[in-house]
Amino acid sequence: MRLIQRASKPGRKLAAVEMATLIFLLTAPIDHANASDTLLQPPPNQYSLEENTDRRNDNGLADLPKSAPEKTPRPITDSPPVELLGIDMEKAAEQLKDRRRIEFSKEVIRHRKVRYFIDYFTKRARPYFEQTLARAGRYLPMIANTLSEAGLPQELAYLALVESSFLPNAKSSKGAVGLWQFMPDTARLYGLRIDRWVDERRDPEKATRAASAYLKELHSYYGRWYLAAAAYNAGPGAIDRALQSSRAKDFWGMKTQISQETRNYVPKFVAIATIAAKPELFGLSQISYEAPLTYEEIELTAPLSLDALAVLTATDPAALRELNPALLRQRTPPGARAYRVKVPVGKAALYAARVLDKDTDSMRGVFHRVRKGETLASIAHHYGSDPRALVKLNGLTSARLSIGQKVKIVLDG
Repeated sequence: MRLIQRASKPGRKLAAVEMATLIFLLTAPIDHANASDTLLQPPPNQYSLEENTDRRNDNGLADLPKSAPEKTPRPITDSPPVELLGIDMEKAAEQLKDRRRIEFSKEVIRHRKVRYFIDYFTKRARPYFEQTLARAGRYLPMIANTLSEAGLPQELAYLALVESSFLPNAKSSKGAVGLWQFMPDTARLYGLRIDRWVDERRDPEKATRAASAYLKELHSYYGRWYLAAAAYNAGPGAIDRALQSSRAKDFWGMKTQISQETRNYVPKFVAIATIAAKPELFGLSQISYEAPLTYEEIELTAPLSLDALAVLTATDPAALRELNPALLRQRTPPGARAYRVKVPVGKAALYAARVLDKDTDSMRGVFHRVRKGETLASIAHHYGSDPRALVKLNGLTSARLSIGQKVKIVLDG
């Protein structure tokens, strides 16, 4: 995605049937804890969701794995029923805020180009696509709820599947990052923090709120959802130039003016949303959806490493890294008065009990065994502490350490 430039316009594995019903009939705000995401990156010899076509558009999608050696043939390029697709999507926008869904008409679903992608994802790319839908359970409930709260059709959640395969750390060659593949300028425009410590494009929840605002503004700008979706992929600048040079009045009138990737973007989205709504109808009845991410948040008043937080919360450090992908250096940023981090459900109370129990140092401390190349300063930096405090705490006469020496660190959030 790129920045809008305007002139005159501004746990438990869920059964396949359960998850399909959740996605297809979702009509009210979702309780994240009771709904159901991460698409497994396909092995080298399996198919990617993206074709081996021109991937160097104005946006730049995530660098997804290459498909199998056999190239995907180009899809049929006859013009789809544009007005029908537009009507389907606009009808969704006219529904009650918490019931907005896109119900694609039979004419749209049966169109040859949409059918091409349905056939591709359910046959040739089936192994990878099944893994994709299984991982979708982690993020779809949260995304659908966020879109609904913004007054947007919930099926737009599948744009994230097309963009990144629901990989929070996906990064394109052009610098687009996260589930929603934000470019830096656009991300900052919509309130996402990006610096050497934090990249909130990698935070699924914050990025989804930003993407909802962006999609809403694109729809306001173009007036049609399929143009808004194309602009999300290619960037509004590319779509504006293509409309002007082609003198087209709709998305499908732009042919050579936009990349094949962008031309395929809308029918691919329709195909994916159609399959995901009722996968069993397409022979995908054995999908075991991953449980949705659930977590609590705690507010830290001083910098702290995720390793130190793992000790305080009796949590696997890998679990904290998974819940906090926006932290680029595995620690909360310095200088901020407070920073909110995510911890597994039930761990916030444990953290509070341990840091408030000032008389029980054993519950607030950790011993670090010095490894080759480490210094007192590097150890202090790793745990979010001060080297002088470590000297005093450990009764050291100098900052020199020896390999294997134990250094006590008090973990004070």
